[in-house]
Amino acid sequence: MIIFNILLLAICVLSTAIIGALATTVALRHLRSRGVEQVVRDDGPETHLDKSTTPTMGGIAIIPTIALLGLLFAYNAGLLGPRMYLVVAATVAYAVVGLIDDTTKARAGKPTGWRARYKIATELLLAVLFVAALIRISNETDWQWHTGLLWLWVPLAVFVLVGGANSVNLTDGLDGLAAGLSCICGIAMAIILLLYGDHEMALGAAIVAGAAAGFLWFNIYPARIFMGDIGSLGLGAALSAIAIAAKIELLFVLIAAVFVWETLSVIIQVVYFKRTGGKRVFKMAPFHHHLELCGWGEPTIVVRLWLVGAFCALIAIVIARVASL
Repeated sequence: MIIFNILLLAICVLSTAIIGALATTVALRHLRSRGVEQVVRDDGPETHLDKSTTPTMGGIAIIPTIALLGLLFAYNAGLLGPRMYLVVAATVAYAVVGLIDDTTKARAGKPTGWRARYKIATELLLAVLFVAALIRISNETDWQWHTGLLWLWVPLAVFVLVGGANSVNLTDGLDGLAAGLSCICGIAMAIILLLYGDHEMALGAAIVAGAAAGFLWFNIYPARIFMGDIGSLGLGAALSAIAIAAKIELLFVLIAAVFVWETLSVIIQVVYFKRTGGKRVFKMAPFHHHLELCGWGEPTIVVRLWLVGAFCALIAIVIARVASL
């Protein structure tokens, strides 16, 4: 039975990837005609300067694909429930935050967009609303250990959603890196949730994986399009919201280990820089830029981080399998 379900999810991933690729083709033509191009950081690696003519905001293809196909496939499979609506709502809401950020950057012609304090405050509010809605729609028995430790789980869930969305955003600095890792995370989560019998969220994870794969076809090195904050925040929110709704937050930290490390590298760099009066742990943060400045080629970094991500995801699947026996 599990093999049959995996095959169905594989078909779901493939069909979503094809539709996502077609949507990205349309988005690419539209963005080129509008002259929406990447704004490159002045203090970033010099090799990134030639990316300034690459269209960005490709998330306008990813997010609608996730939202529409997620609802459509779930409805046709008889799996459409309140959690799927909430996951789609969180995905779209965070994507809108990213859209505002991207639009601000494009208008100003600078890599700094919406002010961080407003952006984070909005993301926190959205996360609180998402968690409150989840509690509202769930029976007390559904939450298992969460019920007894609800006071601990609520801030944890808020942190996972905000942190997860921004970790994908921080990782989206090399061609294909964030999209490829999102695809790996989505596939791993779909398999794990099948093992746990949560078919609704497994379908959602498969849709995210497929949409990321479809975009990756054009985002692989050398990228023809970037996802922008609308795509990275939306993808991160989708994966994080599914993990929270499916109650696999702790496993999600392992599945998304590369995203977590990329975020930690930024935190470590900032804290160390401030406490030592200007010294650095890494040559540049996030960590993928450190590897670039160490002389690693962009495709090499991306593929190796994909492999690390796949290895961590595989460990998570093994742990889930043992736990489900």
